[in-house]
Amino acid sequence: MKTPELTIIEKVLNNEATSEQAREVVAWLGTPEGEAWLSARMDTDLLSIKQGEEDLYIDHPIPSVEMYNFIMKKIRRQKMRRLIFRAAAILIPVILITTLIIKLDSQVDLFATADYDEVFVPKGEQLQIMFQDGSKVFLNSESRIRYPRKFGLSKRIVELEGEGWFTISKNKNRPFIVDLKDINVRVLGTNFDVKAYPSDTHIAVALEEGSVQLDGRSFMPFTIQPGEKVIYDRSTGKYEITYPESITTSSAWKNNVLIFSNTPLSEVISTLSRRFDVTFIVEDAAVMKYTYVLRTNHTDLSLILKELEKITPVRFEEQDKVIKVNIGK
Repeated sequence: MKTPELTIIEKVLNNEATSEQAREVVAWLGTPEGEAWLSARMDTDLLSIKQGEEDLYIDHPIPSVEMYNFIMKKIRRQKMRRLIFRAAAILIPVILITTLIIKLDSQVDLFATADYDEVFVPKGEQLQIMFQDGSKVFLNSESRIRYPRKFGLSKRIVELEGEGWFTISKNKNRPFIVDLKDINVRVLGTNFDVKAYPSDTHIAVALEEGSVQLDGRSFMPFTIQPGEKVIYDRSTGKYEITYPESITTSSAWKNNVLIFSNTPLSEVISTLSRRFDVTFIVEDAAVMKYTYVLRTNHTDLSLILKELEKITPVRFEEQDKVIKVNIGK
């Protein structure tokens, strides 16, 4: 890890640095080099205290009754000067570190106590959210996301049900994790689409840019590359890596483009139901054998249904927000 500039370290110690500078310095202080520097700095501060003036450096109550009683007991044994000197040596770095921790906790969830927010996107709507680190997610209809108001110091975790397209701010020291219950998607900085509706039997992760690692209970962690799409089967715990002609088709929905590629009617119905907040009633089970290949940017459901009717003999009858599905006569 790169050593921060001395001027920045001094700013942090004097509580004059920015939150980003504080994070950088605290992370560095956790390295062997940083620990050695802090130890040397403490020794320097210790030697600068003149005997007889030690109590001038203790401008706050002793942090525990036990410590206070211990020191007073030693004072009665005529070791006052040496022990106060030692107490000052201990308390000065404690003050320093406590100040850093308080400042850092105001920016990140250092002690894992942050409150959580939850957002649900109803049928027929889409929503974009920007997190406190600059990362973004574009949520599709009928999706739910739960996230902390402040991310943790070592990782950034959100929980997703539904579909979302993520753009993640790079931070190699704080991976971004999307918890899908069955699997986790671990990223450092990238663009990818996740589809994990609770009602679906499969989870799909399509990587457009960067690199992500998938981790699940039924398999060892592995990394996928841009252009790859992983299909995970919830029932078997197995996955398949595919190579779509265009990886961006997985996230075309965020640009109001619907793409069906040999898609079963059951999935077409599910997608349209979420997209337009309508209910489909299948009156003839024979229709479920058909699949569809279609790309459309129509935002009018009636026009989309007419396009679907040109592909197969399936017919759609609209009645308010209910659509009956039958074989055409």
